[in-house]
Amino acid sequence: MKRELLQLAHTFNPDKHCVGGYFASEKLDGMRCFWDGGTSRGRPSAQIPWANTAKDFRLKEEVIATGLWSRYGKVIRAPDWFLDKLPPHIPLDGELYLGPGQFQELVSIVKRHDADNRWEFVKYCIFEIVPTDQFYLAGRINNPNYKTDAFDGGAHEAAMLLIPNRSFERQLGVLDTLSGDFDPEHLSVVWQEKLPIQTQKAEDRVEEMMYEVQEKGGEGIILRKPESIWLPRRTQNLLKVKPVFDSEAVVTGYVWGKGKLENLMGTLVVQWQGKTFELSGFTNAERELVSTYGGGSIVGGEPGTPVAAEVCSNKHFPIGSKVTFKFRELSNDGIPKEARYMRPAAE
Repeated sequence: MKRELLQLAHTFNPDKHCVGGYFASEKLDGMRCFWDGGTSRGRPSAQIPWANTAKDFRLKEEVIATGLWSRYGKVIRAPDWFLDKLPPHIPLDGELYLGPGQFQELVSIVKRHDADNRWEFVKYCIFEIVPTDQFYLAGRINNPNYKTDAFDGGAHEAAMLLIPNRSFERQLGVLDTLSGDFDPEHLSVVWQEKLPIQTQKAEDRVEEMMYEVQEKGGEGIILRKPESIWLPRRTQNLLKVKPVFDSEAVVTGYVWGKGKLENLMGTLVVQWQGKTFELSGFTNAERELVSTYGGGSIVGGEPGTPVAAEVCSNKHFPIGSKVTFKFRELSNDGIPKEARYMRPAAE
């Protein structure tokens, strides 16, 4: 089975994901970190089934595990006083964090082989408790940074307490109970906000949160399905929301809709900075196409094919007009990803 060491997120796409009722939290600009409960602490990393030891032969000294691991299975050499503050026997998934815009400084601290006094400013921000039956699922990790098939279904599981599968929402309650014993300067539970159940209200709140996060120099938002369980793979139950950008594009055409959108405009074809792509995100009224001759309604063409501009037009989006759209990022080819219509461009 293909797997990862830790649970990874997909990118939020409003056309695919309904996030009403999800939990939302800030996406921290830190370093992902797994605490195994301290069961590996003091042992040679070569004895740990998930350890990434591919380049350890270059080192002069044997690598000793601390119980803290990067998402690629490398030992994180935190000082003993920091490790002593972490809860024993409870595996945790979280992130080491210094603050907004401090990622490079954090890397310079964590990558050192001898822990320095800057660890005083590092905090371990916890997402959730890791269920042992999921963490030890047999499978192979195979990505450019990390390859291992050492997971054998639980050969080392006895070293950890049996942590049951709980929904994310239930885990938050457990973490809230545990947090009373945490040193707040170095250990905290990531704050979660429950989104409204109605999808549009939830998306509106996510946009508000994104604005708040960007204003303070943050990275983004993480969304989590409340009834989901932790899984060691990339999952649709965990979504990352990246910053939203907006720009203006020129309307160059239309595409016939499919399924429920048959006989209507499916997408709007636009041009932006020399790139041509399609926009979605319209109401049915905005999708109506009319005859170029006389303006009456028209029966649609073949679904998914370009609309003949000499036959049909859209009174809301005439050819040559401009629209404002939003997008998350650019592809390698310079095409806006997850591009969606926002409004007509201001005159």
